[in-house]
Amino acid sequence: MIKKLLVLDNFIEKIDIIVNKIDINLGIFLENISIFDIVILTLVVVLGLKGLIRGLTKELFGLIGIVGGVFVASRLAKSVGDIANSIIPMENENTILLIGFVVTIIVFWILAYVCGVILEKIFSASGLGIFDRIFGFMFGASKVFLLFSIIAYAVSQVKAISDNIEPKLKDSIVFPMLIQTGSYIIKLDTTHFQAQVTKQLDVVVEEAKDTIEEISKEELAKKAEELKQQLMDTTSEK
Repeated sequence: MIKKLLVLDNFIEKIDIIVNKIDINLGIFLENISIFDIVILTLVVVLGLKGLIRGLTKELFGLIGIVGGVFVASRLAKSVGDIANSIIPMENENTILLIGFVVTIIVFWILAYVCGVILEKIFSASGLGIFDRIFGFMFGASKVFLLFSIIAYAVSQVKAISDNIEPKLKDSIVFPMLIQTGSYIIKLDTTHFQAQVTKQLDVVVEEAKDTIEEISKEELAKKAEELKQQLMDTTSEK
């Protein structure tokens, strides 16, 4: 009995240590958190609640319906458009492609949505509905966070914008996470692009200088010719 009490005391002591560490880390986090962090985290949680309500299967199949619909529609738009054209004659080829693209996306999304609803019913009937909703929240929140990460990283690559926002977000905890996550997703190397832009700008500047010099020389020659003509006219009058 005494041995069990000692084990229980040790367990409680370890729990206290863990709780104290969590309190300390949470205190540091709250001290350093910025308004930007609060806004982003709030949006992630609030928009993630949609996944909690819908569940993982609906969220996942909804995403598959959109992304997969675009993927399939880009390949079957012509065939579906021709079928639609045989039912409702259309003269414009672009209209046929557009109708085929839109119809394919809608049909694929509906099929994916129906599959998601069926699987969600199966999970609910099997008693796994709570896990479906928990994972749905995690999936929804992660999706929103990844979207913000891509936007943040893309914006940070624009020097004019990054020079303005980075000093204001230097104390942010979330912003560096967004940038790091976005860089892993996009893996966009802008060095070559920036070098090409700089090279093109140098070429434009040099061409502008040459043009200005040519114009200046032409203007000087023209002015000199006018002065020479004026002197000749003055001499002739005398």
